[in-house]
Amino acid sequence: MADSSKKDKLIENAQKFVLRGQFDKAAKVYEQILNLEPAAVNLRQKLAELLIKSGCIDDARKELETIGKHFSKNGFYLKAIAVYKQLQKLFPADISLSLMLAKLNEKHGLVANALSEYKLVYEFHEKTGNISEALGILACMQNVDPQNIPIKIKLAEAYFQQGKKDESYALFTKTISLLLERSDNTTLSKVCGRIQQLFPDKPDFMLEVFAGQIDQGNAVTAINGLQNLLRSNPNIKRAWDLIVMAYQSLEQSQRVKIAYQHYLKFFPTEPAAMLGLISSVTEEHNLKGALELLDQYEAPLISAGFLQQLEQAYHSLDKIDPINVRVLEGLIRLADATGNEDELSSLSSKLQSLRSVSGRVQNDFPFSGEKPSEQAQIPVFAPTEDEPADTAVDPLQHSDEEIEIEIDIDSPFGSLDQEIATAPLEGNWLDSVSDLFDSITTAPSGVKFSSEMESSDAQSHFDLGQAFKEMGLYDEAINEFRQASLDASRRVECMIMQCACLRERGEVENAITMLRALLKPGLSVVESCAVKYELATGYEAAGKTEEANILLNEINIANPGFRDISSRLNEANHPDSLDFSDDDLNEFELK
Repeated sequence: MADSSKKDKLIENAQKFVLRGQFDKAAKVYEQILNLEPAAVNLRQKLAELLIKSGCIDDARKELETIGKHFSKNGFYLKAIAVYKQLQKLFPADISLSLMLAKLNEKHGLVANALSEYKLVYEFHEKTGNISEALGILACMQNVDPQNIPIKIKLAEAYFQQGKKDESYALFTKTISLLLERSDNTTLSKVCGRIQQLFPDKPDFMLEVFAGQIDQGNAVTAINGLQNLLRSNPNIKRAWDLIVMAYQSLEQSQRVKIAYQHYLKFFPTEPAAMLGLISSVTEEHNLKGALELLDQYEAPLISAGFLQQLEQAYHSLDKIDPINVRVLEGLIRLADATGNEDELSSLSSKLQSLRSVSGRVQNDFPFSGEKPSEQAQIPVFAPTEDEPADTAVDPLQHSDEEIEIEIDIDSPFGSLDQEIATAPLEGNWLDSVSDLFDSITTAPSGVKFSSEMESSDAQSHFDLGQAFKEMGLYDEAINEFRQASLDASRRVECMIMQCACLRERGEVENAITMLRALLKPGLSVVESCAVKYELATGYEAAGKTEEANILLNEINIANPGFRDISSRLNEANHPDSLDFSDDDLNEFELK
């Protein structure tokens, strides 16, 4: 109790010094207060402000860094950012503060802010010739925003300059993949040209990119790129392998078969394409077509040593029709070629029995006109529901489809760019007001590495804007409220906060003008009261008491419980009141 009484007395003395402009004496008093409560962050922040006003900048830095570390350690990143931003204003040449701000923004997920600070650090190291440090910062920036094309290109170039060619090449290929996804053909052409210039020993780099896309589950984009490549040069064997893989990963069996047919047009002796086409036709239960393919390709496949694969193909057909003479004959040929005597004996016995049965059938129907083998090979399965009985066409009759098979726009793999429906919720007047707010001049929030800004975390930007406002960093606060206003649900609120910053930095008339432009019938009751509340505050600051009172009464009629409207009206009616306002309490940090 005694300490509390002593603290109150000291605060009272400090306030007297502040009113007299004796900030150095007030700071000494606050040092005594902190000895009583060393963990009181608000008291330490007040001490830092007094030290700044008294010109003791280095001492103020010590206090602010203590506060910033406390907030950061306990996960209050927005508050820590506001503290270090104030330090950055005091010590603009200290690049360590930019690095700290970059890390804090990154931890809180403020991507654009983090990149802006990292960019300052990168430029500092680049100018001072500290290449290794600059490279490390670029890597940090790439981790913060892996989708940022300019950062990837810059880092890839830096890796190459430092002799890290493998890292450079890997990053360039990732960049190519992103550009393909975005259909940014202009940048894609430039990057491809740069890769060819830097890596002349890798002429097939695009194929590596497509392979990577397929492995990562992005087969649709890979197919589009492969189609373009094959249009210009269909004699790239690896491209056919990849387009088959892409269709297989999408489970589009019909297009796999068509791709194999085109593949064999340009590479008629490729065993993998032969086997792939046989397998595709077999999967359709097209027994006749598969056997015709085997008649054509069996000899070259045996010569190429693909005995096991051929055996598997025949076994697949045997499951479809276990009593087909041509299938058994094929299995016998393969058993003989591989020297599998047991299999050869078993299959020969089965074939003999089948021929014996077929002979009796022929004797029973002497006028059928069919050979036994032809009767025995009749398929025992029926066509599937979605496959008409006449679909067992010649698989060698190539499809009329072109090489550039397009994805059906009605399929799940159609265009990824969905039309965004726009709903004019607020009307043209609010858009016009937004243009007016965009004209507010502020100090740059930082140098952006690219034009891409991350604005999804509107709540974080809004909270950071409030933190900057409380620290008296109004330019920074306005910049954050601008970003937060991209969230339509808090657009008006962010505009009001920008006007509050204008008022507090002394541009009262400008704030009043903007608020009056914002006060339109399209607002909700709560939004309208909020605009009038801030407008009344602006009128009071401009000495227009009567206009302020009119607005306060309008708020009270529309929403009697709105904020502290009752006490403000009482204060307006009793100007000599000794009550402190909320702003007064915030000033002394006693609220």
